[in-house]
Amino acid sequence: MADSPRSLVRVVVPVYRELTPDEESSLRNNVRVLAAWPFTVLHPRGVTPPACCRELGLETRAVGDEWLGRRNGIAGYNRMMLSEEFYASFPDTEYILICHTDAWIFRDELGDWCRRGYDCVAAPWLRRPLYDLPLVKQYMQWRERMKRRRGEASRQVLYGRVGNGGLSLRRVEAFRRACATYRTEAENYLADPCHLHNEDVFWAVVPREFRYPAPDEALRFSIDTHPAYALRRLGGDLPFGCHSWTKRRMRRAWRGIIPAAK
Repeated sequence: MADSPRSLVRVVVPVYRELTPDEESSLRNNVRVLAAWPFTVLHPRGVTPPACCRELGLETRAVGDEWLGRRNGIAGYNRMMLSEEFYASFPDTEYILICHTDAWIFRDELGDWCRRGYDCVAAPWLRRPLYDLPLVKQYMQWRERMKRRRGEASRQVLYGRVGNGGLSLRRVEAFRRACATYRTEAENYLADPCHLHNEDVFWAVVPREFRYPAPDEALRFSIDTHPAYALRRLGGDLPFGCHSWTKRRMRRAWRGIIPAAK
């Protein structure tokens, strides 16, 4: 595939309602920083895209409200992102960057990340040093055994894995094939409403053939949880972008870095 902005990667922004001021700030920033790349705003059929999309000249695309919107909520979004049909709808681009409206891009390294050849790039789920303290470690091991005994999912399976979906680079053909290969596993995930069966967890743990960056490399792509700790691990350097900066508990770490994080 030709290495042109339109065929290499497309930025895909899902929305289902009018944006908050913070979300609009994020979208405007990301369009400005990633001006070299095409954007597509996904919105539910029958819902008018946010007004700023027209002002920014963004392409918009309607999808069924069973996928995106209030009808099915996160369950509908999970189904969309685990659907072969969804990835097949981007036949002319090698990658898509899923960029939620609570993601903030610091600089344009998108082409470089695409050219590294990974199938999936996203923020890693970090395991903080706190969990190595003897009593904490012992407690977490006990908790893990209890969850396994009850057949429950455990967050510990995510530590050291790459995949937070709010800002994630996905190789279209690899994801499309995996949707077909792991259809049964996907339906099992979709049948369980637990947040540990969200679509990004599936993509982090199920496809055995995917190429992912190591966690330290992925951290240079994006930060999601524990931003203060993550920034210390990066020596104060900023990653390509971050996700969930608008959450109340995240703002303190991003204050002074993201202009809107007050």
